[in-house]
Amino acid sequence: MQDRRRQLGGRIRQLRLERHFTQSRLAELAETDQAHLARIERGERWPSVPLLFRLADALEIEVARLFRREDDVEDLRADVLLALRDTTTEQQALATEMLRILRSSWRLGHGSAPADQDEEP
Repeated sequence: MQDRRRQLGGRIRQLRLERHFTQSRLAELAETDQAHLARIERGERWPSVPLLFRLADALEIEVARLFRREDDVEDLRADVLLALRDTTTEQQALATEMLRILRSSWRLGHGSAPADQDEEP
């Protein structure tokens, strides 16, 4: 049981660091205190279900992603869809163009993209 707590805490820490959040900032966004978040990240405490949802919202991810051991393509797709959920048509068009530019630069710099990346966003 303690291993699972450590895995979850480590995952929360990893996601926090990827977003360049301090513990204090994430705690503030998730409406908890920094000391409690630190205990969760160390695997000493389980977060409550409402706190899990607040953490996921603060990290701008689906709550299920907190429990995955490794990111995969589905996580990336979910993140993109979540990021685009409340955007305007113009913002979506800009994001689409940015993805096309990225895909083109990858092809030029590193050979062709994997087959599943050739699809339109």
